[in-house]
Amino acid sequence: MSCTGAGVLRCGGCLRHFTASTPHPCPVTPGVIRLKSMDLSPEQLRFIEAVRKPKHHRREIQLQKRFNEIPRAEQLDTLLYIFTHSNNYGDQQDCSRFLPDFVSDCDYALEELLMQIAPTWNLSVEELPDFLADVYGAERVVNTSKSLATQHPDDSYERRSLGTIAWWLKRRCPDGG
Repeated sequence: MSCTGAGVLRCGGCLRHFTASTPHPCPVTPGVIRLKSMDLSPEQLRFIEAVRKPKHHRREIQLQKRFNEIPRAEQLDTLLYIFTHSNNYGDQQDCSRFLPDFVSDCDYALEELLMQIAPTWNLSVEELPDFLADVYGAERVVNTSKSLATQHPDDSYERRSLGTIAWWLKRRCPDGG
């Protein structure tokens, strides 16, 4: 756990913020990144299986049905799991259409979330940067992405990914990012 100021703590395991006066429900061992190592419920597994199936005309109905079977508290984690475990454009694009419903539910630390997503985010899925901007503010996401990108080698996918997040959002910044 680490203190982020004003009595707010951040769990090193699940990366969620909480106050010292509230019990911390994290089942994850500190130091383990939750999205990379989380155990999936049967509902989450069925949704992920549906996302990875070949595309067909009834697929959207099936995805929505499977997604609705997942408890609301686990839905955002399930979507972000896809972004940390698959670079497939179709998988991420399908999941990105659900993201706008979770803008107010996302309580992950921006830096940690970007670092988890950077190795596997498909650069063509612009809905993820838009979601991040809606949650954290475009300017903050751009600045944080640019800063984190400098921690990676010039030719790394992570650096390219973080730079592309900033590029997608430059149109949403007053100074052009």
